[in-house]
Amino acid sequence: MRLDFVEVCGFRGFRDKVRLSFGAGFTVITGRNGVGKSTLCDAVEYAVLGELGKYAVESAAKETIKDYIWWRGDGTPDAHFVTASFVDRDGKSFSVTRTREGGADKTAGDIEAALCQGAVPEDPLRQLCKTSIIRDEWIAALSLDLSETQRFDLVRAALGSIEGSDLAAKAKSVVSIAEAALSGIEAIYEQARSQLSGGLVQLSQASDAAARNSDVSAAMAILDDFVPRESGELAQRLDVARRELPERRQRLEGLNQAVFESRELAGLQATFDGAEATAARETARTTLAASRAALAKAQADIESALRSYEIEARANEIAASLSVLVEHGESLGLHNDNCPLCAAHRTATEFKRGVALARARIDKLASGVNAARELLASARAAALDPQREAAEAEGVWASHEAAQAEFQQRQAALLALLEHHGLDGKHASEPDLLEREASVERDRLVELERALNSLDASRAVGLLTSVDARVSAYRRQVDVTADDLARAQSAVAVAKSLEKSVRRSASEIVDERLALISPLLNELYQRLRPHADWRSIEYSIRGDVRRFLSLKVGNDLNPQFVFSSGQRRAAGLAFLLSVHLARSWARWDSLLLDDPVQHIDDFRALHLVEVLAALRQDGRQIVIAVEDEALADLLCRRLLSTDDQPGRRFTIDVGEKGSADVTARVDIPPMPRGILRQASSQQAAG
Repeated sequence: MRLDFVEVCGFRGFRDKVRLSFGAGFTVITGRNGVGKSTLCDAVEYAVLGELGKYAVESAAKETIKDYIWWRGDGTPDAHFVTASFVDRDGKSFSVTRTREGGADKTAGDIEAALCQGAVPEDPLRQLCKTSIIRDEWIAALSLDLSETQRFDLVRAALGSIEGSDLAAKAKSVVSIAEAALSGIEAIYEQARSQLSGGLVQLSQASDAAARNSDVSAAMAILDDFVPRESGELAQRLDVARRELPERRQRLEGLNQAVFESRELAGLQATFDGAEATAARETARTTLAASRAALAKAQADIESALRSYEIEARANEIAASLSVLVEHGESLGLHNDNCPLCAAHRTATEFKRGVALARARIDKLASGVNAARELLASARAAALDPQREAAEAEGVWASHEAAQAEFQQRQAALLALLEHHGLDGKHASEPDLLEREASVERDRLVELERALNSLDASRAVGLLTSVDARVSAYRRQVDVTADDLARAQSAVAVAKSLEKSVRRSASEIVDERLALISPLLNELYQRLRPHADWRSIEYSIRGDVRRFLSLKVGNDLNPQFVFSSGQRRAAGLAFLLSVHLARSWARWDSLLLDDPVQHIDDFRALHLVEVLAALRQDGRQIVIAVEDEALADLLCRRLLSTDDQPGRRFTIDVGEKGSADVTARVDIPPMPRGILRQASSQQAAG
């Protein structure tokens, strides 16, 4: 069963209806971050499962992921639905559609029957999505970052339930098998104890030989001071001390820098607190206050003159209006011995006297505006010097404040430097004390370097280190054998009851099925090459009631704690791909990868391409979303496109309407038969 197409409308970042018909062989989806590549994986998961399981936080700020399933941007979609269609090898299709209003058009049982077969695990659809869709943000979280019990449960659930095992018949032979195993482990345990005893004797002799060498003895004392004996074996302690040297050199460099900066700040502080600098600041402060006061007075004078001018200007406007009115009345003259303006009875003499009085009043109103204008101009001219003096005083004071701010910033930087190197900030103003601290640190660093050189050059220490490592290995072997012995004894006890015998038999069957992953995991790990030195990975299962699955590289190292972010992702890809390929109950054999090369360098990305190419040669459908166009081109070249299983490439981007859309589709044709032989012939002929 393979993916045929996905159709979405009003889902996540897709507002308008978009349909992607996948290539039967492979599909490469490209686009920059945030354009909707991951949404296509979300659409498949939501159609099958009815929810999105990639979010670790289900709710925040009174909202849940369910509030963000459907379109929330501008505009209104024509509908809200997701459709995922699958097709089997016979061409028979099966599709499931989920809408916002009506839910799914198929039951969970129908989907399970179409995509699963045989002995399915618990919650098969969730396991199907978890092992078929590999997302960037969950690569490490679902592999190396899991606890050992969670990792065991994930693999067991992905492999499906147990079928075809006659547990009742096995119960009769469990007791004898467990007792025989117990006898063998007891013999191994006694042998390990004997080796440990001999190793302890050799270690005591080597320690005495090293102690008789005075240089070695002194160097060991210095090493004990830096790395206590309780920290582990001698080789480990030497390695810890060597790794500590760069940190101590960096701390010494920081101390020297702190001494220099402290002396610089002390000199600046003395200058800042000096009489001349204090007098200059006080003079600047006094000058600034006086200039601001003078400027304020000049501005007040301007405002007063401006108000007077505005009053006189309004009076002038009134005088102009009265002048027009008087002239009009005078031109009209008396009308039947009545004033044309007020209709009062007046004689000609009274009328002329009234006009004269009005003209006198008009002249008085108009005369004040010129004087007010001259007063305003004089006030503005008088304010120029206070403005200039205030600007100069502000500049001088700003320079003093800037100098003080720079001093405070350097003080803060010095405090941060001291805090970074574990020193008390109260010593920031004590350069002599800091210099003594730097001198002590320098002497200790020299002692440590000399001690390490002496220990490295000593044959006695080499012998002691070798014996110490051997004893540590013996101890680990004894501990492992003791654990095996305890488990064997527990197995014998458990085997004596039928119920516990059946449970152990079931555990053995699970272990056998999990063992199928080991060669596949190691093969994928070696192909992806997460680490340059550790070329293989091993897993171990332990526990009776609670089961633990641990991964180890190198000398029994946990990759979760020694690998970088990119290495953990590469190893996690190997783990998840092995789980995906080990499923026998899944009819749906498509592999979806959502940008799996984040934090992975180009070297390992190329190895991933080759692994995916190998999976394609096995006939598996690959759907992969990447941001890098060059990587997409390489995938299209390396993944196998055939006549019956072609490949396709889609480009996703945000359309003109602000929602995600398919901007380009390219069908990848299969390579013509004999093209390499033909090219070789042409090259030879040329």
